[in-house]
Order: sequence, then structure tokens, then C-alpha cells
Amino acid sequence: MLKKKPLSNEDFLRHVRDYLPMDATVWNTDEKGKPCSCAITTGMIENHFYRFDAEAVLAASHAIEELALEEANGFLLATMQDFRHFDPHRERYWQLAATLKEAHVIAKGRKPPRHGHLRFIATERQPLAPFWTVLYQGHHCQAMLVCRQADGAKIFEQKRFDGFYTFNPGLIVRVRRDIGEILAGRASRMREFERLLAIDRAAKRLGAEFARGHKAVEGALRRLQIAGDRYQPRRFAADLEKSLNRLKLLTDKLPNLAGAAHTRLAA
Repeated sequence: MLKKKPLSNEDFLRHVRDYLPMDATVWNTDEKGKPCSCAITTGMIENHFYRFDAEAVLAASHAIEELALEEANGFLLATMQDFRHFDPHRERYWQLAATLKEAHVIAKGRKPPRHGHLRFIATERQPLAPFWTVLYQGHHCQAMLVCRQADGAKIFEQKRFDGFYTFNPGLIVRVRRDIGEILAGRASRMREFERLLAIDRAAKRLGAEFARGHKAVEGALRRLQIAGDRYQPRRFAADLEKSLNRLKLLTDKLPNLAGAAHTRLAA
């Protein structure tokens, strides 16, 4: 049984590793959303966007499903793109249906018959088509993985997804609400996902620029140390001012970046 305490990042990643094949990959992404380094070796944290391969998506999904089985109460929702992807997970979801108060699986295609507390919802709504989501809302534990396909692969095992995981109840409620709004025809996109993606890329862009500014200042200090008379103090001052001005321009952008992210949510 899980202890009655908030789920920690370390606990969740231990669950993920139980299902993660040796050749599965998760990439860190840069300010443009491009894969840039291995996230498994550097350490993953919640509420950060990553590029997942299909095996990693399944491992994180199974970790959340396992948490639901262990806690044995609450609600689970999964969006699986197509009901063809459900077949390999049928037995696990039969277990969930016998354990939880309610579980929903949303996808396109021919839906299986209802099984106990497990309800299947068929949809052709385009805003949900690229998403793979597993969210669990229990009495003591909440967790969610939400990913959007990032390539055009047709075979599931070849697909790549951009997304994040979280234990934040508020984020989970808002994503669940967006899914419900799309199913009801009252929304045309996953607004919370887009808002969080905009914030994530803005944060990475700012982080990259701050790192470049810090490197430039550090380089100027080193030249001042070793270049002697060849690097005059006035040139050092000019280089330093240039770097600081660049950083100031970035900090001036912060309100606009935050405003743009909230505009996406309100639109």
C-alpha cells in the first residue's frame, strides 16, 4: 500500500524504471522544442516538457496505472489515439475496472464493450487525435502524463511524443476539463497543454540566453586576468556592459512571455 503522503518525483521514477526497457529514450528539449540531450541520464523532473519515444510513454503510463491499482480508489482516464492500441493493455485495464470507482478510455475507432467500471468513449474529435494521456485522481495520490505526437509515424512503436508528467492536482483537473470540453464540442484544442508548452519553451529560451550571458561575462573576466595590457579595462567594461544589456533585454521580455502564455489559455 502507498503511504498517505504526496507522491514524490523519486517514487514515481522508480515505478517508471520498473517498466522502462534498456533501449527506451527520453530527450531533453531546447527552447525550440528540439531534442538536445538524454533526459534519463541527467534526471527527469515533473512539469518539464520532454521528447518521449513510444516505449518511454508506455513506461510512464504503466507507472501511473500501477499507482492507481495500489491506491485502489479514485478515477483514471486514458486517451490512446486509437482503440487498436488498447488491446495490449486489456488485462491491466480489466484490473483497473475491478479496483477503481471509475475508469475511462478515449480513442477513435471501434470501441470495445463496457467492462464493469471501465467505460470506453469513441471520438473522432481532431484536437484529441495526436494525444496520449493517462491521468489518475485518487484520494491521496494524483499523477498525469500528457503527450502530443511530434512526428508523422503511423506505427505506434515508431512514434515520438512531446509532453510532461505532473503530480499537481490543479493541472490534472484543468487537463481533464479540457478533454471533457473537447468531447462535448465546446473546445477546439487542449488549451492547458498549449499554455504549459509556451511557458516551458519561454523558460528554456531565457535559460539558454542567461547561460550565454554568463559565459560571456566569465570570458571577459578571464581575458582581464591573463591578457595584461592587451585587454584594457575600458574594453572589459564595454564587453561587460554589452552582456548586461543583453540580460536586461531578456528580463524585460518576461512579462510579455507570461502574458502570451495566459492569452493562449483565455483564447
